[in-house]
Amino acid sequence: MTQSRLSSRECSHALFLDPDSFEPDILRAYVQLAVMPDQANGVKTATVARFGSVEVRLTELTQPEHKSRCIAPFWLEVYSHASGTTLDSCGCFTFDEPELATAADLICDAKRIAAATLLGPQGNAGMRP
Repeated sequence: MTQSRLSSRECSHALFLDPDSFEPDILRAYVQLAVMPDQANGVKTATVARFGSVEVRLTELTQPEHKSRCIAPFWLEVYSHASGTTLDSCGCFTFDEPELATAADLICDAKRIAAATLLGPQGNAGMRP
């Protein structure tokens, strides 16, 4: 299977991101969770963004045993479909400005991870430093 390579323009766009641009995506996923029916397993999940094989998910813990002042009810997770593992995550309580900024930064990191996997073994898509 051949891997696609990023052009220098695509690479620049993937590596220099504005976290504020992802805040509407986070809030959209939050609203999706609010209208989603409760699941038997006690979690509801919505996709916030997907970059190749890297997906960013927002999960809400809905069962009473999950609800605690110590455990965040919402989790933003960076998941790699290629490796089948969670690469990073952060918990959120209220999505106030600091939490929203942290969540947006996590999405930027996810996009960078996805871009790095497309760059291939050279790590720079053949561009000169």
